[in-house]
Amino acid sequence: MRIALYPNRVRDHGYEITKHLAQRITECGAQAVLEDDIALDISCKVPIERASYSTCDVMIVLGGDGTFLSAAHLVSARNVPKTGINLGSVGFLLEAEPSQIDEVVKKLVTGDYHIEPRSLLASYHERLGGTPHEVEYALNDVVLARGNIAKTITIELSIDGETIDHIPGDGVIVATSTGSTAYSLSVGGPILDPSLDVILVSTICPHTLHDRSFVLKADSEIRLALISKEAEAYLTVDGRAFYAVEQGDSIKVQTAPYKLPMIKLWEDAFFKSLPDKIQKRGVSR
Repeated sequence: MRIALYPNRVRDHGYEITKHLAQRITECGAQAVLEDDIALDISCKVPIERASYSTCDVMIVLGGDGTFLSAAHLVSARNVPKTGINLGSVGFLLEAEPSQIDEVVKKLVTGDYHIEPRSLLASYHERLGGTPHEVEYALNDVVLARGNIAKTITIELSIDGETIDHIPGDGVIVATSTGSTAYSLSVGGPILDPSLDVILVSTICPHTLHDRSFVLKADSEIRLALISKEAEAYLTVDGRAFYAVEQGDSIKVQTAPYKLPMIKLWEDAFFKSLPDKIQKRGVSR
């Protein structure tokens, strides 16, 4: 078995946890793999192969939710099932803790796990009279929000071609069920079972008397059109892709044509660990 490792060099100081994990993988008869030059830095001490992640059977991410999102966007690892060791402050996307490394490796090597496909979003930034950006994919969310100036923007929300509302405020979040515990949660959105095939739409500080989230079927098409004049607005996808949006531009969001294979090591791990993860939010290690 070939196990890809994707460490966060800031969270894993000196790659000590990565080295320990690679050693345990070797002792269990599997091969640890790193795609970049980190393998060259530490392979002299532990047996790690430098190769493409596409050659691997599974991947272990070492870091926080941001690290997992980064791994989810790796083209070479798109179809590689992923799990994670949480080295961050919350770790909604990472199922295990460093103290569970031995158990994680044993489960992976013996096949004691199952794959849970997670829905992704595909977003298209359509410029008024211009060339559209390439499609961007999101595991968590697509966000259209105001810039740094404290000035509201107005967004026209359409679902399946029907205009639902004009929303003045700080912006709109379109999230997957996985992303319901990310930015959407902080604006009062509901917590969804991450295995659900739905799309969640939540508003950010709306300047209105009514404020509600929409939970939509997976094949819905959402369109966010910026109708404000003289206001800065930006599109972000999983907190990484970042584009300026101008009046007349629109963002089309729909379920992506493929899913992310997530490894489930324990049954009911999400809701069992949810209260503890929320309590730890913002507390660094």
